[in-house]
Amino acid sequence: MVYISLRSLLGLACLSLPIIAEAASAPAEPSASPAADTDLICPTNHAGDCYPRVFQATEDFQIIRDGQDIPSGLHVRLNVYTGEREARLNIPMEGEDGATIEEAPTEQAMVVVEQPEPESEEYPALRDQVPQKPPPYEAAGKIRPPEPTDGGEIGTFNKAKLIVSMEGRAFDPSLDDLSELAHDIYYGVEIAKDGPVLEKLLCLALGSGSDRFPAKENKRDHKAASILASAIQNNPTALGEVAKMGRIVLYPNCGAELTGSKTRGDGGFVSILRNRLGREKEPSSLKAKVSLISGLIKEPRIRDEFLQTGGMELLLAIWLKKGEQWDPVRMKVAQLVMDNLLDENMGATLGIWPKKPVSEKSICETKGRMLEDGCWEYHVESFLEASPESSWADDFLKILREQRARLVNPIPDREL
Repeated sequence: MVYISLRSLLGLACLSLPIIAEAASAPAEPSASPAADTDLICPTNHAGDCYPRVFQATEDFQIIRDGQDIPSGLHVRLNVYTGEREARLNIPMEGEDGATIEEAPTEQAMVVVEQPEPESEEYPALRDQVPQKPPPYEAAGKIRPPEPTDGGEIGTFNKAKLIVSMEGRAFDPSLDDLSELAHDIYYGVEIAKDGPVLEKLLCLALGSGSDRFPAKENKRDHKAASILASAIQNNPTALGEVAKMGRIVLYPNCGAELTGSKTRGDGGFVSILRNRLGREKEPSSLKAKVSLISGLIKEPRIRDEFLQTGGMELLLAIWLKKGEQWDPVRMKVAQLVMDNLLDENMGATLGIWPKKPVSEKSICETKGRMLEDGCWEYHVESFLEASPESSWADDFLKILREQRARLVNPIPDREL
């Protein structure tokens, strides 16, 4: 057995202290952290709903999702129609100020903008986030076709347009293809400037199909309305192309057939929808058609024609459809009226409607006059009495009263 003296143990301990101290002070190796660009935000448990935490910018405007970090140097804007923020690379596009014939080097083409202030945890109401006078909504320069893909997206789109216009055998799958692609800005413009396709879709949305493909079968009228609404939503270039079509949109060829009139001029899309409103049995289909109207009347000439041909009577008739199943459609009608005619914060042009005073209850309960402009308040109030939990209708009623008080001499429209 080996005996170690106490003095030897103390000496060994003293010699070991510097080594232990050096090991303790050495910094630990940094652990590998996941790359920033793979950090995801998952609002639900479904993996398909996840998106990058850092906003990935392209040449086209894209919606900034909740919680995303926005890199500096991007072109950020607020969509006045949806209240959503959008961003893209801040590079000159053809048709914009600052664009030149010769492409500038990348290091010179980037325009650095100040990083926005961090948002507070308490978000203000949507109306408080939008400036009182929103800037005009302009296109983001020349609209380029999508990059070619292995799936042949452009080929699928062109084939679908041809089949729909010619009523080919694959009519319903082609409608589905257009529904998938119409949200894209480029495809939206291509649909809008194709007269035969535009008129075919519009007539289908209004209820005019054919013996082979009736509008009400397989929800074809619903699909057609959704395609057109998607094509022009937040797409001013597409809306401008629709406006160029003029009477094709306001008075389509199918109008006389649908209204039983012998003249094309009597078959406007407002009168068509009004005459066929009783045949609308699917709330989702009618809601899609209201969305289409909301998109179309953002073009001033179409809006003016809509108002002159009884458009507000049509909307009030839609509001009066009986049954709780139509409440989502009523909400869509309220949104249309606010966004286009009453709420300047949402891009509405004020001073156009309403222009008549509030009507008395007895008038609004009369069958022949219940759709007059002065009866909107009465019918919204009646709805609120039956559905007091519908706060959106209360907001609609308040702004309706405010704007009518501003625009109209408050003298009741008394029955003689």
